[in-house]
Amino acid sequence: MLDKFIYRKNTTDENVMKEILDKQAYRKKKINFGISEDDVWLDGGAHIGIFGLYVAQNKGKKVYCYEPEEENFQILSKNASLINSTYNTQIECFKYAINQNGGTHQFTIAPNTWRHSLMTHYKKKLPTVEIECKKIDEILSTYTDINAIKLDIEGSELEIFDFEHNFANINKLVFEYSFTKDRNMDNFFRRADILSKHFHVDIQKSYYNQKHQGKVGFWGGFIDSIVYCVRK
Repeated sequence: MLDKFIYRKNTTDENVMKEILDKQAYRKKKINFGISEDDVWLDGGAHIGIFGLYVAQNKGKKVYCYEPEEENFQILSKNASLINSTYNTQIECFKYAINQNGGTHQFTIAPNTWRHSLMTHYKKKLPTVEIECKKIDEILSTYTDINAIKLDIEGSELEIFDFEHNFANINKLVFEYSFTKDRNMDNFFRRADILSKHFHVDIQKSYYNQKHQGKVGFWGGFIDSIVYCVRK
């Protein structure tokens, strides 16, 4: 299967494959977080379908993949067809970004294959394109079989988690929190408190002792961090 999976050699596609397939970034044994056979995933920021492949390899039932960037989406669609013909997992693809309010927005195209964003953190000016977005609440109300969510949406999760959502059917939620776009740890803990009404939010001890450029309470890392949530 992997020899037929489409990716761009010598690009950040290879980094994503290593992170998800080899290092299993979306698995955490300590809290029994992983893929189950009855999982129906919403994959926000689906890229070229690597998480979808990971779900299929672990016998998950279905993945709704949302990816707004044109070239990524074209590869995603081809890989989805390959996964659908090889595994029992069903992959469906949608050319939208996921955000809080939907609508049409300017989307920054990053100089790699995976950092395209509605909220750029690059200092230099980069090209932008207009894309369509779907409200996360609209997706969840339309596809009521979704019971697990993965979001890697380059900052759009910050606004989403400022608000309450109907997560009654969601057993697992994992997302990359964009600390590089909001380093204030008070904002992180506030959003985690909102999520904690539905989930046990796995917060690392180090989150409580952050210091960036001499300022206590600001994210000290140079990269974003994955946060795992499981139904209480």
